[in-house]
Amino acid sequence: MSILISVVTVVLNDLDGLKRTQRSVSEQEGADFEWIVHDGGSGEKITNFLQSLDSSVRWVSEPDQGIYDAMNRGVSMSAGRYLVFMNAGDTFLDNTTLAKVAEVLCGVEHVADILFGGAMLSFPGSGRMAYRSPRVVEKSLWHGVPANHQATFYRKSLLEVTPYDLQYPLCGDYYLAATLIEKGAHPVYLDEPLATFEVGGQSYKKLRQLFMEPYRIQRDVLGMPFHYRLASIAKRFASTLGFVLLSQPIFRK
Repeated sequence: MSILISVVTVVLNDLDGLKRTQRSVSEQEGADFEWIVHDGGSGEKITNFLQSLDSSVRWVSEPDQGIYDAMNRGVSMSAGRYLVFMNAGDTFLDNTTLAKVAEVLCGVEHVADILFGGAMLSFPGSGRMAYRSPRVVEKSLWHGVPANHQATFYRKSLLEVTPYDLQYPLCGDYYLAATLIEKGAHPVYLDEPLATFEVGGQSYKKLRQLFMEPYRIQRDVLGMPFHYRLASIAKRFASTLGFVLLSQPIFRK
C-alpha cells in the first residue's frame, strides 16, 4: 500500500531558499508525493522560477496574512493523505526521507494522525549541528512542540478541521500540536533525522512574543496550572539563550 504525501512550501522573497527546497524535494525517491508552493506575492523572480518547473509543482502567488495563513492555504491546495511543511530554505536530510516516513505510516497498526520525527539543527553563525530527537507528547507538550514542523507529518483531514490559528504568528506550530493532541490525535514517532532546520529567524527578534504565545497556549488550550507556565517560561529562556550562544562565531568547531 502506498500513500500520497503533500510537501507544502511557503515562500516570500526568498528565491535562493526556494531553490534549495526544490532541489531537496525533487531528489526524493521511493515515495508518492506532490509539491505545493504558496508564494505570498514576491514578484517575477519567484513566479518565473516556478513556471520553469512545469508540472513538478502546483503553486499560487497571492498576498496572505502571514506564514500560517499561507500554510493553511497550502493545505487547501494539497491532495495527499498526509502532509509536511517544508518552507523556503528547509531541506530533507537525504533523498530517502519521504520513503522512510511512508513506510512507517503504512506499517503502524493504528492509523497515525501525526508523525513526529527528528531534525538536525543548524546554527549558522558557528557552523555547529545538533540532533533534536522527537519527544513523547506526555512528557514534552506541557512546554513546547514534540518536533520541528519540518519533521512533523499531519494527516490532512485533521488540518481541514483544525487549521493554524493566526492569533499565534510565532508559535502556530505549538498551538496546532497542542490542540490536536488535546482532541485525541494519535501520534507515532520516528527517532531519526528527517530534515535540517536553521535555528534563528524572526522568532528570536521578538522575544516577548516568543514567551507570551506559549504561555497563552498552555493556559487556554492545555489548561496548565500557573506554576507549570512559569516553569516553562524559565526553561524557554534558558534554551533560547543557549541557541543564541551556539550561533555565535566563538563557538565554531
